[in-house]
Amino acid sequence: MRRFPVFSLALPGVVAAAVLAGCATEPVTPSIKVIEPPQPTAPAGPPPAYSAESPAQIEVVSAQFGVFGSDESGRRILLETDRFPAVVSAPYGWYITFKTDKPTVIWREEFELPVPPPTWGPGEAMGIYIISPDRKTAVTERIIPTRLGFVANEWRYAPGDPLGAHAMRVYIDGQLIREFRFDIEEGPAQRKGEPRTPEGSAST
Repeated sequence: MRRFPVFSLALPGVVAAAVLAGCATEPVTPSIKVIEPPQPTAPAGPPPAYSAESPAQIEVVSAQFGVFGSDESGRRILLETDRFPAVVSAPYGWYITFKTDKPTVIWREEFELPVPPPTWGPGEAMGIYIISPDRKTAVTERIIPTRLGFVANEWRYAPGDPLGAHAMRVYIDGQLIREFRFDIEEGPAQRKGEPRTPEGSAST
């Protein structure tokens, strides 16, 4: 099994289609959000001086989780849902828009699985994320510029990934923005009784 994160997604025109029709164990009616990053605005003046006594605040505009895809025009969309089937390479993750006067922020994601996976894939060896001692949680941390006004992260399901309850906790500058809880359910292969592939699929 492998996991493939994609950090700080910034291209609304990128197509990341997931073949999900007819795969859920029960009908799911997700909401659809077109991902269009807010337009940066020119600063009205010099940035304020920051200190430990008066830290800059993060104003969260929206925070969504779901499955990434694209509409007929090729615009990237997020189908908001807290449960989806185990479809190989299906991209899922979160998208947060925010406001701040700071030029950069640090975002941190804690991705917790229900059980330790057979492997976390090449990202662990490359230092893309750090794995907890119990092997159940991947921690990713990045510094990003704030001019686009959003941050996002994407993972893709791979054969062998555990099913069941998952959680993603997202922090910006140490502030817990949102804890997303979701379930990955049996996909069509598991329901048909087909064996799982021991190794992961190719990354994108």
